[in-house]
Parts: sequence; C-alpha cells; structure tokens
Amino acid sequence: MAVGTAANERIEHHAVEKDRNQGLLQPQELPVKACGEEGVASTWARSECKKEDVPKESERNVDLGYLSESVISTASPAMSEAGESGESSNSSVMQDVHGSVECHSHGLMPFADLAGTRRSASEASHKARAPQVELASALAPPCSCGGLQYLQEMLTYMDGYCQGMRPWQQQWVSLVETACRTALDTDFKEMVLVGSLALALETPGSDVDLVCVTNSPAHQVDAVSVLRKVRDILVSDSHSTGFPEGFTALVIDDARIPILSVTSGSQVLVDLAVNSHHSIQHVSWFHNVGAVPPNPPTVVSVPVLTVTLRCLKWWLRMRRIPRMKDGSLPTVAWMLLAMHVCAEQSGCFSPELLSENPLAAVLALLSAFFQRYTTVSGLDGKLQFEKGSSVSTFQQSFQKRPCHAELVVLDPESDINLAPPMSPATHILLVHELLRARSLLKNVMSTGQCQHLHSVFQPVPEFVNSLPASASDSFDALVVLGGNGDSSCTVELVRIHSIQKMPWWQAPFLARWDMQSRLEAHTFSEQQVAGRCTFVQTKAITLAPWNFICRVETTGDEKKGLVLDDEAMHCMKSMQALASEMQGWAAIKSR
Repeated sequence: MAVGTAANERIEHHAVEKDRNQGLLQPQELPVKACGEEGVASTWARSECKKEDVPKESERNVDLGYLSESVISTASPAMSEAGESGESSNSSVMQDVHGSVECHSHGLMPFADLAGTRRSASEASHKARAPQVELASALAPPCSCGGLQYLQEMLTYMDGYCQGMRPWQQQWVSLVETACRTALDTDFKEMVLVGSLALALETPGSDVDLVCVTNSPAHQVDAVSVLRKVRDILVSDSHSTGFPEGFTALVIDDARIPILSVTSGSQVLVDLAVNSHHSIQHVSWFHNVGAVPPNPPTVVSVPVLTVTLRCLKWWLRMRRIPRMKDGSLPTVAWMLLAMHVCAEQSGCFSPELLSENPLAAVLALLSAFFQRYTTVSGLDGKLQFEKGSSVSTFQQSFQKRPCHAELVVLDPESDINLAPPMSPATHILLVHELLRARSLLKNVMSTGQCQHLHSVFQPVPEFVNSLPASASDSFDALVVLGGNGDSSCTVELVRIHSIQKMPWWQAPFLARWDMQSRLEAHTFSEQQVAGRCTFVQTKAITLAPWNFICRVETTGDEKKGLVLDDEAMHCMKSMQALASEMQGWAAIKSR
C-alpha cells in the first residue's frame, strides 16, 4: 500500500456496498460514515408517554431498550463512489405519515450551496476553496405537518452535504496521515478516526477528528513537538496544494489535549491529536452500548438514539453554542446528557410504534431533552454511567455559591470529569438557549406548525457567542457583573472598546474561563425616553472573558442612547430573570 493511503481507504470503505465492509476493519479503525447510507431518518416512531412512567430525575435503572435497536431502513445501499450522491436515505421514510398533507417547509430549510461539493476526487486534489456551509432562511406558508416533514428535509439536507464532502475529506486525511508518517518515521503506528464522523453523527461543517497513535508509549512522546513537525510538513509546497487556498495550520498547545487545527477561513477542516486514547475509547463505548450503528454496519439502518444525537449536534452548531475550546461543554458531554434523558424515555416506545410512526419519536426525545435541562439547576449535578453500560444516574448538586452551577459529567470509561468549570455567564447562555428551544418545541407539539421547529434550528451569526482575541472596532455585548465568590450577579449591556489578551494566548478567540485577559468597556443603564426603552452610557469598567455572555446588535449612539431590537431585548430580559433565579435558587439550597 502506498504511503498515506490507509486513512483514505478507510473513508472509501463505506462508499461501496455494505457487504464489502464486513470484516475489513479492526475495532479502532473506524470508517468515516457516509451519513446518507445509514438510513438516517428511517428508524423512528412515537407513542404517548405518561409522566408516571418516567423515573425520577436522580436515578434510572433501565437501559436504552428499543432506542438502541437498529430498525430496517428504506434507504438504498451506500454510494457507489465517494462523493457521488445516491438516493437520499430519507427519501421514502415519510410515506404518507400524515395522509395527503403537503408540507411547505422547503423555504424554511437552512440550505447550503452544494455545487462546490459535487466534485470528483481528482478535482478535489487541486488547490481550491473548500465548500463552506452557507446558511440562509426564508419564511414559507404555514404548515400543519407537526414538524415531521421539516425534520425529514433537514436530515436529507445534512445527508446530501456530508456525502458531497467525501472527496475533500479523503484528500485532507490522506495528506495528514502522510505528514504524520514522515514526521514520526518508524514510530508511526496508525491513524484513527474519532469524533462525529466515526460515530455517524456528522453534520454540515463537521471537521475530521483524527488521532495519530505512536508505537512508543504516550508518556514518552512529546505531542506538541510532533504536531509542530506535522504542521511544518503540511504547509510545505509539496503538501499545501491539497488544501484550500489560504488555509492555516495552527498548533494549539495550551489546551488540555494539544491539537493541530487545519482551517479554511472560519471553518475547521481537520483536528489532529497525538495518542489521545480517551477519544478512541469514547468511540468504542458509544458503539458498545448501542448508541450509534455497529462498526462495520451490518444492515442499512441506524438507532433512533443516533438520529436524536445528530439533531442535537446540529442544534449546537446552528445556534453557535460555545464548545470546549471556547470554555464550555465538549460535544461528548452534551451527547451523554442526551443519552441519559433518552434512556429515561425508553419505556415510552415499543418496536411496533417505532416502525409505524417514524420521526415523531425524535421530536419527542428532543422535547424531553430540552425539558430536562431548562431550569437553572438542570445543569447543576453529577451525571455518571455504570461501567461498560448505558445505565446512568444524575445526582443534583447541593453547592451553596450564588450564580454558580457545578456540572460533572464523568467519562464512562475513565471517570474523568468531562465538563470544565463554567462561568455564570456561560451557564446563563446555555440555559437561555435550552429554554428557547423548549418553548419552540412546545409550540410545535401544540400547534403542529413546522415553522416553530425551523426556529429551533434557526442559525445565528457566526461570532455572536464568541469573543475575539483582538478588536479593531467597538462592539456591544451582554455580560454578567458580579458573581465572584459569593457575590450576587446581574446581566448588563456593555460596549467593549479594547481587548488585551494574555501574552501567551495564541487562538483568535478568548476562552470563557479566562479571568486574566482584560476587556475595557462602558456599561449602559436602561431608561425610558419618549416612551421608548433606550440604554445610556454610565461608567467605564474593566471586565474579563469570564464575564462575557454574547454579542448583541444595537442602533443609536452613545450620546442619545442605544436601542435593542425586540429579539435582543427579550434575550436580555430572559437572561436577567435567569440570573435572579440563580441567586434565589442558591439561597434556598443554602438553608
């Protein structure tokens, strides 16, 4: 086999008929799964679940049950060639679920321009701009399909986009593997695919997560030095032609797990780690407990839980929920939180109902997830899975610090806490987004109007929840003031004028746990002027990224006052109410 082709062939394995996949791969050599070939939207149904059937919040003693069983799909076999789109996995799923009801949700879909993705592998090898996820939305006539048709179209869109990315991913993985072999020489052991592609949870914009495993024990390998060597090889003339024009390769060595991140514009293409065995173990665990399809897949099917997790992952992306590198929860923690809720609901579904009414079960599980974690104490406690099992318990925390939640999500394999400490500002943002989704899904269930489901996944501006490491212009933001130690906290509007990051910080954004970088800002207080709510400048203040919630758009000027639009004003009022509730909740717990 030619050098650098091993990982490429692993991607190609599932771009051929499924019988060629069987027995070809070892457990750790997980293929990139073409989302469309798994029958993504073909395994769901719904039943009515009474509240008394659901276990108490603090405990659950049943496994995932039917939610982890594969159900035969209506999808055709996998693509015959990488990047060539076959029949969508969702094309025949919704066969007359609601009789003759025709959904007009097409205009509601967040479409992407797939023209750039329908290239052959040979075309992808030339230097070009990689396909970007270009999102747009438009209103459509009201539809009473209950959101099911919209959900089907959303999954179909994701399948098509992910299939179109195959040639690019093959090219990038091949280049990275070749660079690792060159950098390590005889110490190179294997390249392992991890993350969303290995778990069939890929969404448009998902990067390719790779782990380079060495023959030497991990403690004997300087991961940062290896990543820097790989970076230097990738940016050399002989390798750079395989990546998009203007790509960057950055070694992030101050993270808990150092990575080499290859990006094009704001889109991450590949994340590479060295000897990150926890990531490999996570993939194995999700496969072993049945949360994702078996590897290699033996039938063209997918567990209902996998689809629910994939929709949740799409929500995280579309709403720009801060990730671990931003100082928030890692994706795997969100997936485990969702698995706990889905398991609580597992008794509500029977095999017969799962086969009779697809997609509705996904909506039911998503609603249960957002319902479970939308109180200020919902993300305050410890989630733990039994060893080698999907059985889980969530124990509420009884800490007494106002405005602070202490979430612990234990790694199912190592018992390491996967959830980093969250600032009150980040906690408020997460609960606000969960509450927003819960309210919209409730409207879907009560009205049947799919535009409410569209709003759940409504994309937000790219950097709205991100804080840049430098700022040439002022911008407005919502921040938490107070909340240090045992002090109370409030949510206020500020205008940030300048940013002074820590000298050693390399990333283009600031982490939410950062209490050392400095943000010079002015606060604005709310006033009623001529019957209109405006915000007037009050005083100068120095903040830290730890205080940052999100950015907001304003109109007006500092002298006459700033004005928030209705959505931004609602956001601010909601977050202020959450901050007040956090203080009252902490006071009750301290008694």
